[in-house]
Amino acid sequence: MTSQNIIEISGVEKRFGTFVAVRDLNLELKEGEFFSLLGPSGCGKTTALRMIAGFQDHDAGTIRIAGQEMAHIPANKRPTNMVFQSYAIFPHLNVGDNVAFGLRKLNLSKAEIKERVAEALEMVELGGLQSRKADELSGGQRQRVALARALVMRPKVLLLDEPLSALDKNLREAMQLEMRRLQQKLGITFVMVTHDQYEAMTMSDRIGVMFAGKLEQVDRPEVLYSRPCNRRVASFIGGMNFLDARLTADNGQSVNVDLQGFGPLTIEVNPNALARSPDLLAGIRPEQLEISATQPPGYDACLQGNVSDIAFYGESVHYYVRADGVEEPISVAVPNYFHTVDHKRGDRVWLGVQNASVIDLGAREA
Repeated sequence: MTSQNIIEISGVEKRFGTFVAVRDLNLELKEGEFFSLLGPSGCGKTTALRMIAGFQDHDAGTIRIAGQEMAHIPANKRPTNMVFQSYAIFPHLNVGDNVAFGLRKLNLSKAEIKERVAEALEMVELGGLQSRKADELSGGQRQRVALARALVMRPKVLLLDEPLSALDKNLREAMQLEMRRLQQKLGITFVMVTHDQYEAMTMSDRIGVMFAGKLEQVDRPEVLYSRPCNRRVASFIGGMNFLDARLTADNGQSVNVDLQGFGPLTIEVNPNALARSPDLLAGIRPEQLEISATQPPGYDACLQGNVSDIAFYGESVHYYVRADGVEEPISVAVPNYFHTVDHKRGDRVWLGVQNASVIDLGAREA
């Protein structure tokens, strides 16, 4: 990844009648960056991707790719290519002809087409399968053919619309790592749309979280997870317990709060929080809490409660604890070292938390 911008989007909007699908979109992407647009269905992320690709016109603002204004430039003239959710593999063509489809419009020689097809298939580890029929491919192979067909055109930007959603869990996770390795090897800018938070965090250099047509926060995965700007982003990126907190002192870099259920704590000020108020909202990730039958030593604050529910996920166990003065059950995630569940429904337990584990989410109403 370089420091040079490959995509610059400024003030872009898209309307369908009176409905605003994308509003005031501002975004800069670097050459060689793997960027993901993440958000729930209907948030505008695919519309944003289609505007970059040229399949959808924008109603306001500017989109520049490699320094060139894209207004009125059709999709087939842009330095981009797109991999669709359905892969759009032509069933009547074999693998080689699928990959060569776009090249045949470039007036290249048969020898050059053959060479570029073989090169693209080697990139996605399908070398030698040019003659394989499309209907003889597995889901993962079909996804790779779609990638090869896009990469063979040598785009500056590869756009991916939910590219792994049709695969089963194990194959999807394997392809996430393969696609990330491929992107790093090629150095091409990848822009992916997904609603899967774990997919976005696994593959991306940066993520833009989108709600109701507007980018809420853009940052590295680890920053989004540890310093989300508000409740909506925090709840969409991993699990989170939300607790009210009353500000008692502001120390500049940190604040003293009275945290619902836990009492006095000193927590770091979150620079990403969008609004400030004496009535704060705090977040605690489930894996940042300690659960114990007796009061755990060495924690900055503890509370007691009763286990109301248990969810066994194989690699971890999630306990839901109801505590006095806390409206919602508190979720606690425990790694499953010994394939056992230590606490049962109704058990009286202690929860411990450290100052550093509590996330300042800004004003409660934000």
